Amino acid sequence: MMEKTKKIISKINFTNIFLLYIIMQPVIDIITSLCVRNISEKLTLGVFIRTIFVLYLMLYTIIKTDKKNKYQILIYYSFIALYCVVFLVNSISKYGFSTLFAEIKGLIKTFYFPIVLASLLILSKQEKYMSKQKYLNISLAIYVLTIVICKIFNVGYQTYPLKANVGTIGLFYAGNEISAIIAMLSPVCFATFISQKFSIINAVLCALTVYAMLEVGTKVSFISIIGLIILTLIVLVIKLFKKEGKNIYKQFITVLLIGTITTLFVGNTAGGKNFGIEPFLFKKSYYNQSLDSQKNKKENTKTNATSLLSGRNKFLNTNIKRYHQSSIMDKLVGMGYLYPTKNVIQERKLVEIDYFDIYFCHGVFGTIIYVAPLAIIIFILIKKFFANFIDNIKNNKLIFTIYSVLIGFGIALMAGHVFTAPAVSMFLVLIIFEIFSILYYEKDKKNE
Repeated sequence: MMEKTKKIISKINFTNIFLLYIIMQPVIDIITSLCVRNISEKLTLGVFIRTIFVLYLMLYTIIKTDKKNKYQILIYYSFIALYCVVFLVNSISKYGFSTLFAEIKGLIKTFYFPIVLASLLILSKQEKYMSKQKYLNISLAIYVLTIVICKIFNVGYQTYPLKANVGTIGLFYAGNEISAIIAMLSPVCFATFISQKFSIINAVLCALTVYAMLEVGTKVSFISIIGLIILTLIVLVIKLFKKEGKNIYKQFITVLLIGTITTLFVGNTAGGKNFGIEPFLFKKSYYNQSLDSQKNKKENTKTNATSLLSGRNKFLNTNIKRYHQSSIMDKLVGMGYLYPTKNVIQERKLVEIDYFDIYFCHGVFGTIIYVAPLAIIIFILIKKFFANFIDNIKNNKLIFTIYSVLIGFGIALMAGHVFTAPAVSMFLVLIIFEIFSILYYEKDKKNE
């Protein structure tokens, strides 16, 4: 018994905790969703768990790093801490202490990304950052299987419970966040499939990922998965004309089959219906509704799409106006997440475009502090990429991972909930470091 206990204790280290944390992300999201829906909207268990992790990561980074790197990360942590104090003091001076929790929650959710990014960047200077591809795929599998199983048994929550659009998100809470996570993880899954020996398990995971993304029904998931299928087919066609063509014909046939089935049945999926795509097959069952009903549904879909865009425009214009009317202090440290009305202080209506939301909520100083580690690592990666451009452009795994990051940045622009949602931003950090791992630590950069 003592020996087993010692073995278990010996495995409790940062690496194993970190890997377990990656795998547990969908589980945390499910538990959080069930708590919020069935117990209390204020019971944000996910924020609490992720706060504990980020504090642990910060402490580990300070202890683990050498003197030079420790000095650098302490300076950055100090800037964040100082900014948070000034931000909260400014909020208290405007609204009092009663709204402090809402502002602290906003700070934690937003600054989760730069803290994790900066910490891993410093830790990577101490030891090699090993690829987490396997664990990202496991996490993706849990997200996808949850959605698929819930769809089959019709027990999941709707993506748009109060709108005419359709879709399911399984047991999860926020459709935008879940679709962003799967959109960023799916290229890692496809890269694994085409870069390794043919695997039925990987093929099934790719197929189920496509199905899950189409059934979520968001524009993000729909556009990203269609783009991914096209990219994969292009890469495989190029590989077929090379020497390794004999090794990947099974992958090519599988992806071609997935693409063909998606084309034939996309109109029958939630994503296809929300985009107004008519079914190519099984039209009879789809058109059982009256012509008036179909017409109304299409008009509602168009109206919802228009209102979504005009809503963002409206919130953007409102926030720009309020920003211009705000004090110098608000412009420097941000307007925060609250807004006073005649009767009550309510949560600010965010634009749901992360770049604007970060700037309006955290001002000039907050944005600079936020962007600093991201700007540094992007500069490092671009420099390393072009230092060996020819080999890197041929590396399929690298291309798919870059595509994944670009998808994340695009979603942050079009739908938000990437940089400002810890559940999503954690995966963006991990995928950025997958690029870091490929460029710096993979010896064989030839086409896999």
